[in-house]
Amino acid sequence: MGVRILAALRDLDPPAGGAEMSLATLLKGVTRKGPYIENAADYIPLEGETDGDEESGWSVKVLQSSSRGDVTDLTSNSGLERQVCGRPVEDLWSGLAWRLRSRRTGKQQPHLQWVHLSKTNRAFARWLRPILAAEVAAAESSGDVLLGVTQLHWSAGAAKAFSRAGIPYLAFVRDELQFNHPRLYRNSLEGAGAVCGAGQGLIKQIRDVFDVQYGAHVPLPVNYAERFGTAEDVSQRRFAGLTARIENNGGGVPRIAVVGVTPEKGYEFYKRLLPHLQETWPEAHVYVYGGGSYAEALGEFSNATWRGHTSVEDVFSNCDVHVLTVASTGSWGRVINEAGLFGVPSVTIDIGSQPEAVGDGGIVVAKDGSLDDWVSAIKDTYENREEYGVKAREHAGVVDHRRSIAMFRSAIRDVLQL
Repeated sequence: MGVRILAALRDLDPPAGGAEMSLATLLKGVTRKGPYIENAADYIPLEGETDGDEESGWSVKVLQSSSRGDVTDLTSNSGLERQVCGRPVEDLWSGLAWRLRSRRTGKQQPHLQWVHLSKTNRAFARWLRPILAAEVAAAESSGDVLLGVTQLHWSAGAAKAFSRAGIPYLAFVRDELQFNHPRLYRNSLEGAGAVCGAGQGLIKQIRDVFDVQYGAHVPLPVNYAERFGTAEDVSQRRFAGLTARIENNGGGVPRIAVVGVTPEKGYEFYKRLLPHLQETWPEAHVYVYGGGSYAEALGEFSNATWRGHTSVEDVFSNCDVHVLTVASTGSWGRVINEAGLFGVPSVTIDIGSQPEAVGDGGIVVAKDGSLDDWVSAIKDTYENREEYGVKAREHAGVVDHRRSIAMFRSAIRDVLQL
């Protein structure tokens, strides 16, 4: 008897966003033999990264839109099957929702977005039904056990189709989408065999709104070796970055990194923090990374520089402290642990799973903390950056992909009662 996983969702690839990359890594991982979490090793990032190639007997078929392009390196030659539908990702309603978005928060017009999502989810469910019926018939012949997996925008339609076909499923919560539209996504989450979230803090937020059957902690997986090479490579990049900074006479200036800015990731907060930081700690300078108008706008402050899209290794090779905040939904900020791999500590907010991401490798500020509290935390972290950096590097293993895959494998086992 094998396990046949049917991943039904809007995108897996492309585009390769963080949620898509995470799920692709998890799906690829469980097609290979490996331990459940209770038997997993205490993985150390960048050490012993070679995975086994023996097949697990679990197969994966991805059912997704073709609207954004063909298969990418994310899933090509990975063993994942792929079937696409022609349903467009955007329509008239989503376009209007975006054009009429709030100028202050950047959020799409909620009613128009709801109309778009409800129409699209119904259409996706209709497309899935005959495919799932065929999978059920094939499983009855082969003896395989079926399991659905879904996340994000099209998850309501996927869940409805899975339920109608009698297929148990797991639903991931990645961001604020389900919280913004609880009426649309309630049945999909409350009918799931497991709702997966990165961190117990996020799972608590989910439980506060939805009556879920089982909340499974599945950290965001990061394959450090695939992205950054060896431990020596990381150390050399860090040394080279700090050396170049000193040679450019920037070694004595406290350098704070902010990666990715959106309304949910603190745009309004940073507009208040930066001038306060300038007043109370004028020696510090903030470097803002990532594309988009919100990140670019922060570069207009005198104590900030916008650098646009920049690789993670370039960001964390030469900064002192990393800062991340969120407005409401505490989905795990894995960039915190990527910073930690380079020995860079983080300051974050006490919302959802952010404290779990930081661990002892930085400081967590209360969600009702003042601007003075934030400046104090950033200064404290800077002054003790060596000590915090060591702890951040040790804690980076919390999102090692092998550990996350073992936890995902355990969640599947628990739902299917294997």
